[in-house]
Amino acid sequence: MHEGHRERMRERLYFHGDSMSDHELLEILLFYAVPRKNTNPTAHELLDCFGSLADLLRAKPEEIERIAGAGRRSAELIYLAGLLAQRAQKEGKKLRLKSYEDVAAFVKERFAPRKTETLEIYCFGTGGALLCARTFGGGDGERVSVTSKQLSRLLAAAQPLSAVIAHNHPSGNCEPSAGDDEAVAEMYKICRINGVQLADCLIYAGGEVYSYFHSRRFERLGIDRDRKEPYMVLK
Repeated sequence: MHEGHRERMRERLYFHGDSMSDHELLEILLFYAVPRKNTNPTAHELLDCFGSLADLLRAKPEEIERIAGAGRRSAELIYLAGLLAQRAQKEGKKLRLKSYEDVAAFVKERFAPRKTETLEIYCFGTGGALLCARTFGGGDGERVSVTSKQLSRLLAAAQPLSAVIAHNHPSGNCEPSAGDDEAVAEMYKICRINGVQLADCLIYAGGEVYSYFHSRRFERLGIDRDRKEPYMVLK
């Protein structure tokens, strides 16, 4: 009997899941922790004890396990579902960096604890929404690098409007080196090929941030770029 009921419930979930009640969805979730037993009473008991689905998904596994009929596997599964929901909610609230000051503060926070040279690429969408922050470790111990293929793949996957590239100088001197300039010029070309504006390249060292845009170093490198304020694309 239970198997026929479960099959019907799964069928409803597949085709009409968004119209099912909280206790029905929870009942189906418990199928995967309780192989044969009727999980409908346990679903009702859990919702009655915690008051709502939201409070149940925020509960600790040991709290869930205390409810009659739940058990260890059910508690683990519900707790896992809650963690996934929380992660998805956090990702939905995109961090927005709408100015140079915002980006510089973000870079300082990320690079301050780092002792080895690291490079990061930040991809931005509309309204300064941070789509992704990809970290690349040091190559030869002296200088970090990202290949043209790696950068192209990242830009193709993220589909950003603009990008900011940042790396650190553990030596404490944030002045760019000749190697930095060469890498920036190459990454600018890759961004341009992919239709992405390279808004800035930043170097963190000793609590300070060097900006290629604000120091006008892009111009000195002969990079042909739109001279409008690049951080305007983040607003």
